[in-house]
Formats: sequence, C-alpha cells, structure tokens
Amino acid sequence: MVTAAAAALAAPGGQDAGGAEGEGGDGGARQLTTLRGWREFVAARPAIPELLTEDEWRLQDEGSRLSYDEMRLAHHSRLLVVATPTIQQVITEGRRLQYLNRHADAGRCGLILSGPARTGKTTCLTQLGKTIETMHHRRHPHAAGHIPVVYITAPPAATPRMIAVEFARFLGLPLTRRSNVTDVLEAVCGVCLDGATTLICVDEIHNVNLGTRHGAEASDTLKYFAERLPVTSSTPASASSGPGCSMAPGASRSPAGAR
Repeated sequence: MVTAAAAALAAPGGQDAGGAEGEGGDGGARQLTTLRGWREFVAARPAIPELLTEDEWRLQDEGSRLSYDEMRLAHHSRLLVVATPTIQQVITEGRRLQYLNRHADAGRCGLILSGPARTGKTTCLTQLGKTIETMHHRRHPHAAGHIPVVYITAPPAATPRMIAVEFARFLGLPLTRRSNVTDVLEAVCGVCLDGATTLICVDEIHNVNLGTRHGAEASDTLKYFAERLPVTSSTPASASSGPGCSMAPGASRSPAGAR
C-alpha cells in the first residue's frame, strides 16, 4: 500500500520541494536530485530531428531556420550515452546486488564505483538507476506511486541533517525549521518503504569527510538508511590513480563505508 504522500508525488503535475520552473523542459537542465527531474530523466526518449534538404531549408524564413538549427544543435549537445562494457558491467553488478539485498535482514552490500575524475562514474551511476527504475515499472505497470530509485548529492561539508534533508527534498516532503533529524529520517523511511525503494544513489560522496565529527555522523546517517531499508546503496568514489572507472562490489555495507 502506498501512502498519500507517495501517491501525491506520482500524480501528474505534482509539485516537489526542488521543482524549479521549467525543470526538464526547454528552459533548463533537469535536476536529478528531485523526483520530478529524475522521472523526466528516466522517461526521456531522444527524438531524432527531421533533416531538411538544402532546397527545403532555403524555403524557410529566418525565424524558422533559427528554430531548426537550434533543434539540431540541442539534439547533438545531449551526448547520448553509449552502453560501454563498463556501464553494462555496473548495471549487471547493481542488479545482482539488488536481488541479494532485497531479502537480506542485515549485512546488505553496497556498490562503490571507483576511478579518477571525469571517467564516467556519475554516468554509470545514473544509468544504473535508470535501468533499475525502468525494469521496476515494467514489472509493476500499475504501481504509479512506487519510487524504486532515490538519487541524491551529498552537499559540501555534509552533516546528518543535510543528508536527511537531501532525501526529503528528492521525495518532495515538506520540512519546517522545527523538524529534527529523527523526524525527517522517519518520514523518509516511511515513504521509501511504501514506495518500494530498492536503490539509493549517493553522488559526490567525497563531501562526507570522515575526519570530522559531522562527517562521521553523516556517514552513520547513510548507514542508518542502508540498515532500515531493503535497498542497495551505490556511490562513486574518486581514486588517485587508475585508467578509468572500476567497481568495488561488496566493499562496504553503505556508501559511507568507502575510506
């Protein structure tokens, strides 16, 4: 059974906490850290613009030519993702861990994507989430209120409350100044359980500094989510050396376990 909060999030035209005007439309890029932006990313299917002949292009007025050129430039600037062997391996390993963790009572394993900057760790992470969500909705076509994937970015100098608020922002949960960490955690866990969440993606995990008290507490907050929810946690972690993105499946029980 899906709660009213989760059902409202799935309703067409629903609002969420981070929903900026024009999100996912022509006015700007999608915000993957909001439910609406994430669902637009998952549902996006690129359409190839019709190529006009030179004679047809010359018959267009100046405004039509500008619109046509802008449409073609926008198509080429989207940089469609190619299913490389690394991406396929990440998706396969992520799905395997998802099945293993689904029925585990404790000791759930997470997936760490390790590699230097600009080697495609975030791309692999988003493609894993997109695949998991697409397959979930194919298996449950009438479960519009399900939220199989949660995607957040760890803010700089992250604290436990900041991590909890990022989860709440993705889910569109209303927060007040008086909301403490425990209240936010309980609300997030309740929506995730009712929404059948199976994958939590935490990007920019290096912002959780384990050398500070707040960073260690933020790490414990992520571990709390991994223990409370039957989910697989996945996160990219920077490495000082190496040719590209690699995986460390089962290296930790939560994203914050990377050291």
